[in-house]
Amino acid sequence: MYRTLALAGVVAVMCVAFAGDCLAQGNASRFSVGGARMPTRSASGGGLLARLNKPLVPTMPGLPTASPLGLIAPRMSNAVTIFQKGGFSTQAGRLAGIGVLSPRISPVVALFTTPPKTPKAMWTYGLTILSPRAAVAVGMIRGAMGMTAGIR
Repeated sequence: MYRTLALAGVVAVMCVAFAGDCLAQGNASRFSVGGARMPTRSASGGGLLARLNKPLVPTMPGLPTASPLGLIAPRMSNAVTIFQKGGFSTQAGRLAGIGVLSPRISPVVALFTTPPKTPKAMWTYGLTILSPRAAVAVGMIRGAMGMTAGIR
């Protein structure tokens, strides 16, 4: 019962999050009476999920973003990344599409298509294969440490 309610909640949030994007693309004069804005649209565009998927540090292709959405749901992070990286016409978008199917397979594909040049990048890919959420947490910690380095 709990899983069904959780799934229904996630689907409801996704529908509301993408409603602003859908209305922005078409003629929605009946919805714009009085100049009301959609609560899911920010001033810079995107939706609720795009704002949650804003990374603290840039990540390599094939990995979930180092963001709150990447920590909560790596597959959903990859799904949002597809559209943020230019769709399936770019390599990063295709790797994110594979990450929707399995967040552990997309780093393996990325390793074979473009091998990393540094041991740190190889370690990050290996950690993502073991646990995508742990890799996101490590990326967020690295980003937080990098932000405080400028203060010292």
